[in-house]
Amino acid sequence: MTFLRHAAHSLAAFVLMLAACATTNAPLPPDTRLLTDAGFKTLPATTAQQEQHLRSLPPSTLTEWQQTGKHYYVYPDVAANKLYVGTPKEYQAYLALRTKNGLANPAPTNATTADMQSYLKQDAAMQKADALAAQVPPWAIWPDFANLGWIP
Repeated sequence: MTFLRHAAHSLAAFVLMLAACATTNAPLPPDTRLLTDAGFKTLPATTAQQEQHLRSLPPSTLTEWQQTGKHYYVYPDVAANKLYVGTPKEYQAYLALRTKNGLANPAPTNATTADMQSYLKQDAAMQKADALAAQVPPWAIWPDFANLGWIP
């Protein structure tokens, strides 16, 4: 009986170790402190539409986004109910900070493009379901990012 108990404990420890190893290879979400240090601005979600849109963005992922013809990177912080927004300049600063801190950088465009396509698909479905959202494009529910005080 003691042998079976020890075997069960050993098996449980082995399974926990495998689970820990499996999760360490998963990409970690961006460190919001690094985003802020890189110059990303934060916008609180203050309307129901903004909150809904924030929840629809790919979680724990920096996503490329175009608004009024300009390129931005956005990161949804659903728990804090805010959106981090950066230009390509802030994104490059963020990547440099990750490198400086010994963190791996996210894969360049393929993952981001796939995430954006997934977002666009989800967004299209949400717009069909919500007549009001169908009248207002998603980028229009947030203030113009260009007015966040970027320094040229």
